[in-house]
Formats: sequence, C-alpha cells, structure tokens
Amino acid sequence: MFGGRKKIVLSAVAALIGIVLASCSAKGGEDLTLYTVERDAFVDVLRVEGFTESLGAITLTCPPDVDGSIEYLVESGTMVKQGDTLCIIEDLSIEERYDNLLIDLENSYADLEATKANAQLELAMLEAQVRTNEAETQIAGLDSVQLLYLSPTERRIKELQMEQSVIRRERLYKQVDKQKIIQQADIKKAESKISRIERRVESQRELLQSLILLAPRDGLAIRARRNPWTTQTWLVGDNVWNGRAVVTMPTIDSMKVLIYAQETECKRIEVGDSVEYSFDAMPYNRAWGRITKLSPMGLKRTEGSEVKTFEVEASVDSVLQPLDPGLSANCRIFLQHVPDTLVVPTVCIYKRDSVDVVYVRKGKKYEERVVRLSITTPRSSVIAEGVNEGEQITLIKPDDKHIL
Repeated sequence: MFGGRKKIVLSAVAALIGIVLASCSAKGGEDLTLYTVERDAFVDVLRVEGFTESLGAITLTCPPDVDGSIEYLVESGTMVKQGDTLCIIEDLSIEERYDNLLIDLENSYADLEATKANAQLELAMLEAQVRTNEAETQIAGLDSVQLLYLSPTERRIKELQMEQSVIRRERLYKQVDKQKIIQQADIKKAESKISRIERRVESQRELLQSLILLAPRDGLAIRARRNPWTTQTWLVGDNVWNGRAVVTMPTIDSMKVLIYAQETECKRIEVGDSVEYSFDAMPYNRAWGRITKLSPMGLKRTEGSEVKTFEVEASVDSVLQPLDPGLSANCRIFLQHVPDTLVVPTVCIYKRDSVDVVYVRKGKKYEERVVRLSITTPRSSVIAEGVNEGEQITLIKPDDKHIL
C-alpha cells in the first residue's frame, strides 16, 4: 500500500533479532551482528481489532420506562419480513399495573351504575312526594266550597293548610331540581373517573404492546451488543432497560468499522490515518479506509478496572467483497509513512548520558556516535543525523575494550 516493491522495515526486524541472538551466543566481543544502514520506506503500523457496522442501520430499542427481561429474541443473521416479531420483553411491573387498572376500571363502571341507580331511586322518591302533595292540594281545592260554611277561624285554618301545602310543593320542586343537578354532577364525576382510568389503561396497553418489537421493514436482523465496547450480544433472559439497543437492521451496502483502542494507542491515532482491514471469517477479503472519528472520552471495559477504552470510527472506502455487519476486523492503522529515509531497528539505539548513540563498525573496532532521531517506535527508528547510508552498526552493544 505504501511503498510498492520496497521492503517494510517492520517485517525485517523480527528476523534480525533472531540473527542477533544466534550470533551473540556464538561469537561475543568484536565480531558482532551488524545492520547495514539503508534508505527505505518507514511505516509505523498499529494493529488493533474492530467490528464492522452498518452506516444506515435501524436500531430497535427497549421502550421508555421499561425495566424487564428478554423473553424472546430473534437469532442474529435472520432474514425477516416487515411485521415479524424480533424481540419480546417481559416487565412484570407494567403487567401488574395494567391488571390493577383493569380492576379499577371494572370497579368504576360498577360505581357509575350504582350512582345512577341511587340517583333514580332518590329522584323517584322525591317525585312520589311531589305527586302526593299535588293530590293533597287538589283535594284541598275541591273542599274550598265548604269554606263558605265554616267559621272564620276554621276557614283561616284551612287556608293556612292550603298555603303550607303549596309551600311544600314548591320546596319539593326545588328539591327535585337540586337532586337532578347533584345526581348529574355525581354521574359526570364517575364518568370522568372512568375516562381517566380508560386513558391510563390505553397507555399501559400501548406500553405492553411496545414490549413486542416488530421488524419495520424486510431485511437482516442482528442482535445488538450489550455494551458498545464488547462483542457480547443480548441473550434470552438478560435484563434490559430504557433506551438500550436490542436489535439492529443494518443496510448492508454501506459499512464502517468500530475500533476500540487503549488510551496509549488512541494517543497515536489521528483522523485521516489510513487503515487496512482483514477478516478471519473472510480470509481472502480485504478492505481499506481511513480514521474518521476519535472519541474524546474513554469507557471502562469492566467494573473496577482503571483501563479505559476509546471508540475509534473508520470508513470502509473500498473492499474486495461485500461485508456483513458484525464481522471481526483485524485493523492495521498506518500512523506514519516516510517514503525515503534512513531506517534502523530500534534495538540498535542505545542511551548514553541521556543522548542516543549507535556503534558504527570501524575495522575491528566500533565508534560510538551520537545520532538524532526524527521518529522512533518500539520496532524501528528514523535517523535524521549521525550515520550515513551504507555504514554498519551493531545490534548488540560491544564491550568497552572494542570501542574506539
């Protein structure tokens, strides 16, 4: 990817170290294993693991205000039709609330019927009193002729009785009207209570229905990861709660790779770095892309652990064969690339009084020479000053008696 037919220095270092160990045990002192300084391409590669993920995935989540367990969950990789059941979540507290509300609703209907029955009875009793009073008033009116034959005192008594009967009738009329108003208010109150409970029942019914996650379209269903930093997916019986992704339906024609790097690794990665992917599940497939996003905050992978993991997103710009979501990806991130420079194994670099030195062969002796490094990694380093192309340096520090 970066140098055509040039050697990649990193691949040669391991072989050189093996040579070093063999020579060191056999020879010693002055005849040390040497490395010839050459101009070559320097490539600093970071190897990490990641997972493919769809860019256009539809995510089905656990509904709000739910804390339950997974009763049914579709198998990852299942092709589903729109409307198919993907997951069923059981929340006993919601079911209990729903059952209690149904009981409350049934009781409220009974209360309403009782209120109406009592109202009808009380109103019937008042109306009966009204009819009785009207009958008495009519009878008293028929006897009005007899008043002419009564004494003034008796006549006055009869008149007062008739007036009292009229007053009682008017009072009864008012009681009937008042009772109707009270009864209407009681019935309206009972009906309002029923309406409130019915709305709550409908809300709980909808919440119960939302515990059944249905496929919004035809496509591939994938179990979501329990945590963003692990490959472990949800299982039947797992506890799940508000807002957690449970199932995804990816769009398989557009992918990205999620990489989880340790803090020390993340500090070396920059947006725009090139990435090459290989896949254990698809040995002959390769893909290429670039780093597109670095998470500013790390996550602890396990409780109690102080090691933080940072999420890194990378694009998939070209690929030999189409990818499926959820594939493990072996990622080679090319952190630095210098096409033509002096590259040596880092094992050739030694510290003396806080400066970097190498030991250059001069006949049968070795010259200690200060060098300036422009790039250094655990495997290889780029020398900016101090040695020339073609000079030979030692891979093992020589004895003091062999140093000029």
